[in-house]
Amino acid sequence: CDRGIGKALAKYLDKAGFKVYAGCLENEGHGKQDLINSCSSRLQTIQLDVSDESQIKTAAALVQKELEMSGMKLWGVINNAGICFIGNVEMMVTEDIHKILAVNYLGPVTVCKHFLPLLRESQGRIVNVASNCGLAPVPLMGAYCASKSALATMSEVWRYEFKMWKIKVCTIIPSGYKTGIMAYDKAAVAERWWKGASKSVKENYGKDCFYIKHKIKDPEAYLNPDFTEILDNIKLALLSVSPKSHYYSGLLSRALPFLYLHLPSCIGDRVMLIMANWFDFVPKALSPQPKSCH
Repeated sequence: CDRGIGKALAKYLDKAGFKVYAGCLENEGHGKQDLINSCSSRLQTIQLDVSDESQIKTAAALVQKELEMSGMKLWGVINNAGICFIGNVEMMVTEDIHKILAVNYLGPVTVCKHFLPLLRESQGRIVNVASNCGLAPVPLMGAYCASKSALATMSEVWRYEFKMWKIKVCTIIPSGYKTGIMAYDKAAVAERWWKGASKSVKENYGKDCFYIKHKIKDPEAYLNPDFTEILDNIKLALLSVSPKSHYYSGLLSRALPFLYLHLPSCIGDRVMLIMANWFDFVPKALSPQPKSCH
């Protein structure tokens, strides 16, 4: 809940009257301090790196203890943490592929594993924030797409598995929001990947390919900074007597998956490359070579 949708959601639910336990990655960060300063005393921040199971266990034990003292029950667990690095798998260092899977997929699985005993008592809700990228492929975001696809599929499995406990599982599919998920130090990551690349990768891709550029001059200008639709959908997932299995937010959240699933591949591949090919990426070995003059 340090930034993006997570922070906005913590504020939104606090304002709506919920008792909120907000997991924050950065214990001394500005996001955590902003939540403390702007929210009511109902909101409580918790140190939580979802890729660290020991922190998840500590958070679950803390929440359980406080619930026992207050006589309240845990109604919902919302998995929203996410990271993304842009690049194909051959260029990326393996550590970063593992990190994406650890945060985006294994993190939510581990969180639910440790909080399920509390949800069984309340017969509450699990809300997983996936992505349209988990339902349709986006070039140069393969690791991210795979992690969100895994989360979306696990959500579907949980919907069936947890019915016996009367726990409802919902999946949020957002698209095109200004979450800050790509606001990492791309130059530093590019240098690290280049240093770890094999000779073959360096020769075929060239160093410029590691500094991936958007085709659009200012891509942030096309992203929606207003999270209202997502927040409202999460609230519906938490409070509706019969919540939907999926809540879609943003135009492409439905469009890309629909086209990918229903168009013949000979047509769909071309459409997807137009709609989802967002980056200027031509490997050195495939670049047009200047003609020599004789």
